[in-house]
Amino acid sequence: MPAAIVIEPSIAEQEALLRELRQIRYGHLLAIHILLLLTARKNPTEIADFLFCSRSSVYRSVKAYRAGELDWQREDPVTSHRLSRWQRKLRSLIKLWPRIFGWCRVGWSCAALAVTLAVLTQVEVSPETVRLELKAAGYV
Repeated sequence: MPAAIVIEPSIAEQEALLRELRQIRYGHLLAIHILLLLTARKNPTEIADFLFCSRSSVYRSVKAYRAGELDWQREDPVTSHRLSRWQRKLRSLIKLWPRIFGWCRVGWSCAALAVTLAVLTQVEVSPETVRLELKAAGYV
């Protein structure tokens, strides 16, 4: 059995880490973690403790999931059948923070989106293609 790793950040460092964690949870990332933990048969109290959130956040995420209100559940049925897999993935990626995918940046660039798409979908597109697709989708 591997030895336990123990770290002891200061209270100020812990608060800074929690602030950072809460900032990158936009785009329903917290809800995705909650749903996966519920699938693994964890109860709301265990999930809240594990994810450093409140039990009300767990219940709110379940309610949003059941109502189909999460970002990834809101695909436009009229256009989604006409879009390829990488185009649908691009439209969902643009709603998330780049830090979620390991990028040290606040906003997306077309190059970062192209690389992330290549990793996630195994489809390589150029940054210019990403730019044109985003323009067609109404993004600036």
